[in-house]
Amino acid sequence: MLSPVPIALAPAAPVPGSAPWWGVPVIAGGFLLAGAVIAFVAISLSDRRRLKREDRRLWDREIRDAYLEITRHFGRITAFRYQVLADEEDRRSRYRAGAEALAGLREQVAMLEVIGTPALIARAHELEDRSAAVVALWQELINPGKPEYRALTTARNEFLDAVQDSVRAGHRS
Repeated sequence: MLSPVPIALAPAAPVPGSAPWWGVPVIAGGFLLAGAVIAFVAISLSDRRRLKREDRRLWDREIRDAYLEITRHFGRITAFRYQVLADEEDRRSRYRAGAEALAGLREQVAMLEVIGTPALIARAHELEDRSAAVVALWQELINPGKPEYRALTTARNEFLDAVQDSVRAGHRS
């Protein structure tokens, strides 16, 4: 007697509705496209963060440069603090030097209006106003103890604090 054919060797029954020949390439292409989109999004987010950091560094450098220029002009304004000039021509010369320094300071403050934070801009304007008040006093006998000089020093210190806060804020974000 013959033994029956094992089921494993029996011919396979045709599977109704088998996948079309183009199904595998379409699925592979879909995964490839999804991978490309994910990679594109990841790279663009990374580039955006890098560009934001680079922009912040650029603005911080501009703020520091403006601060150094303002400090230079501030130094020219305060250089005459302890000089008593009795001669009228010397007074006029000192006033012209102060007016030039004040003009340079105002130019830098105007630049900070474009790139600075509102707090930094407010402090820069305060320093500008206090500097103008001191330059206006040069027609009189200079007294370094006058409240205008103390206010000028205070305004300069507050401006420095605002610059430091502005630059530090960029490094936290």
